[in-house]
Amino acid sequence: MLRTSLAKKIIREVKNFIEEDLIMVDTSGIIIASTDPDRLGNFHEGAYLAAADKQMRVISKQDETTLSGVKAGITLPLFHQQKVVGVIGITGTPEKVLPYGELIKKMTELLIQENHYQDQFEWEARSLETFVFDWLLKDGPSASIQKRAEVLGVNMEVSRQVILIEFQSEEALMKTKRWRFSELDMELKKEDILVQWGQNRMILLLAIYKGLGREPLLTLLRNFQSQLQSYIGAPVFMGIGKAGNFSSLKESYLEAERALNASSMDEPITFEEDLRLEMILQAIPVEVKKEFAQRLLSPVISEKELFETIQIYFTHHLSLKETAKAMHIHINTLHYRLRKVEMLTGLELKKPHDLTTLYLACILLDDSTNNH
Repeated sequence: MLRTSLAKKIIREVKNFIEEDLIMVDTSGIIIASTDPDRLGNFHEGAYLAAADKQMRVISKQDETTLSGVKAGITLPLFHQQKVVGVIGITGTPEKVLPYGELIKKMTELLIQENHYQDQFEWEARSLETFVFDWLLKDGPSASIQKRAEVLGVNMEVSRQVILIEFQSEEALMKTKRWRFSELDMELKKEDILVQWGQNRMILLLAIYKGLGREPLLTLLRNFQSQLQSYIGAPVFMGIGKAGNFSSLKESYLEAERALNASSMDEPITFEEDLRLEMILQAIPVEVKKEFAQRLLSPVISEKELFETIQIYFTHHLSLKETAKAMHIHINTLHYRLRKVEMLTGLELKKPHDLTTLYLACILLDDSTNNH
């Protein structure tokens, strides 16, 4: 059966090629789409007969007086998988519309076929997405998951590595791009699994083969990231968990999420195994991060010049010379500012404990106010 939404889409597409009025009729003879809104919902006896006979029917002026709801023109049954799924009608003098009637019929059937394949593709993509979700977050390596893997053609014997991918883009953009990742020229293998993961994320279960070291993997991911950024038009971040088998892949997912949370514009591709201090920082609740940072930095934040000095001082690895150079100030001015920071915070920057405390406060302030 031809859906009304698809019938309306077909009318819009085909109308671009001819001037005559068009109708789309279901197999029961009801007009479900038309260039003439007044005909919607009407019974079209000519289309009903064309569907029943499975052949084109010419509607003459004489037929207008004997058949219900018809206008002169032609009606052509539409086939999909050898079944009549609807009828397209072209209004006009039969002699005028007959020459291109078959062309319109073929064009319409191609649109129906294309829509069918798109529906099938989306159904398969959603099925795979649900499967991955249940595998990693719900059922784990259960017997039902393994049975579903067989149905979907997923090889559960291959070791995999979870790559969690996040886009910084508008919600509307992601809706527009949904299920169109096949358009990318991505170097993915048959065993690799790529699905949408929420509104602005994807998850890649990358099949790991012998001989694939870290550098080749990093090169692959950088190329992938570059392609995604060009396609989506927004920054792309990646978190990579350690490789595991089908029963331990949930751990790889949690590692990938931890790595993704630690990624930044400077390090957009982050391996969980590289995390050090970040492992501890991520375990701290956002509220605690914010309270700690505000407690230490509130008197400094209000003085923009001082706060900027601290940030640049840490960025240049505590080098007084490089910090002064970057800020275009005299080194004595820098000394003065750092002493003022000590006075406002009650910390002594020559003491490792106090210096570390100030550094953590700056990091936690960023973590509590930014996603990346």
